[in-house]
Amino acid sequence: MVAFLVAGLILGVLARTLRHGPDDRPLVVTAPVGVAAAAVGGASLNLLLSDPVLHLGSWSFTSACIVGMVVLGLVEGRAGRSRELPQ
Repeated sequence: MVAFLVAGLILGVLARTLRHGPDDRPLVVTAPVGVAAAAVGGASLNLLLSDPVLHLGSWSFTSACIVGMVVLGLVEGRAGRSRELPQ
């Protein structure tokens, strides 16, 4: 489980540094989102594979990284968008 948390933290920091601009979310928001998404991704695949939830396998770690990247991409992609419809 610690590996999932570390992977999520690294992904959160990378997402923050790769996408910088005037409407960015702070690292305090991005890093916890990455950590939570990676933990959920890794633990959920362990549940699907009938492994212990805290077990670190190559598939669960890969799942943690992929889910973390997808969720952070959604969060960061939404950061600079306006809620108004174009006219």
